Amino acid sequence: MSDSGKSAGPLYGIKILDLTIWQSGPFSTVMLSDMGAEVIKVEDRTTGDPGRGFMDAGATSGVSGYFEAMNRNKRSITLDLKSDAGRELFYRLAAKVDVVIQNFRFGVAEKLKIAYPDLLPHNPKIIYASATGFGREGPDATMGVFDILGQARSGVLQALRPPGDPVEYNNAFGLADQTSGILLAQAVTAALFARERSGEGQEVEVSQLGAMLCLQQMGITRHLINGYEPAMTRRDAPRNPVFNLYECQSGDWIAVGGLQGDRYWKDFCDILGLPELGSDPRYATMQQRTETNRELVAALDKSFAAFARADLLDKFAAAGIPCSSVNSYADIASDPQILANDYIIQVEHPHMGTIREIGLPIRFGKTPIGPCTSAPELGQDTEAVLLECGLNWDEISALRDQGAI
Repeated sequence: MSDSGKSAGPLYGIKILDLTIWQSGPFSTVMLSDMGAEVIKVEDRTTGDPGRGFMDAGATSGVSGYFEAMNRNKRSITLDLKSDAGRELFYRLAAKVDVVIQNFRFGVAEKLKIAYPDLLPHNPKIIYASATGFGREGPDATMGVFDILGQARSGVLQALRPPGDPVEYNNAFGLADQTSGILLAQAVTAALFARERSGEGQEVEVSQLGAMLCLQQMGITRHLINGYEPAMTRRDAPRNPVFNLYECQSGDWIAVGGLQGDRYWKDFCDILGLPELGSDPRYATMQQRTETNRELVAALDKSFAAFARADLLDKFAAAGIPCSSVNSYADIASDPQILANDYIIQVEHPHMGTIREIGLPIRFGKTPIGPCTSAPELGQDTEAVLLECGLNWDEISALRDQGAI
């Protein structure tokens, strides 16, 4: 199999068979593809990845932004893994790659006879990575899991719940999916490094539940040791008014990150035109400001509302007070700091021309990441991949006639 024109990135030369669908698995493989690996996405010959049909409300482009984000750089082949011919072809492909990644519900890979033990005779050095929901052990190991369940079971939804409010779920970014995908990509690269030293492949697994517990490592450890319970504070009653969110003119919001409240308090008040608050002995210490937080925030809110956000950002920055705009997605698209660091990249799409996406925010000094390609059409690379694998056109035609591809 070829490297499909890619010649950059620290994982150049690594070949991956990607059996994953939806988000947690595809996000791990898109990260690996960004780093130079050749990722061959193996899809069902009739339905493909169901994420292909996931369209944003009001979308007019006809292109799934969800699927594009999770599958750029990849090549797509279609394969019927339930057929003998399709399974044998998969074995043939697996013999020539470094990594196989799947996120089937636990037990499905075994039923299809494409689990780690099934592939070892064909490729003893294979890295076999699984993205699971609640982990491989325990009473709920076989349960299908989506992002909302990973956040719920791990305690994240409760930890992010404002006091007195109902539990809410924000579907903007798939926190459990994305986090588990990041950890799975890390697990794969670590296994590849271990293979370089030992010559042996291995099986690795990351679950959504485990990933979300890991993300809360500090808070949960504090609970296990000292009984700590997370408690979101309301904006109008913060422990530290210099570590809070405020609304400026025109409905623009600003975040102030003065964690060392005593250090910043006087300059903070002076900038806001409230020197009397900065010098008032009733508000001199962090403890005093915590006890009077509601009245302070009420006064601060009035002052913030009189300023343009950009003006305050400049003044706070000049005074050394940590601060940031509270960006909308529209703000992100033009944020000069984001653009200066190339966090938004340009990709050529066959139907839309140049599109913009969020790139991998990692810089490699000697193995820079190469240009990205758009997500593939369903099965667009089937023949090319099979030819590279050593099949001839007659064999490919016979497999198509059998419904194996």
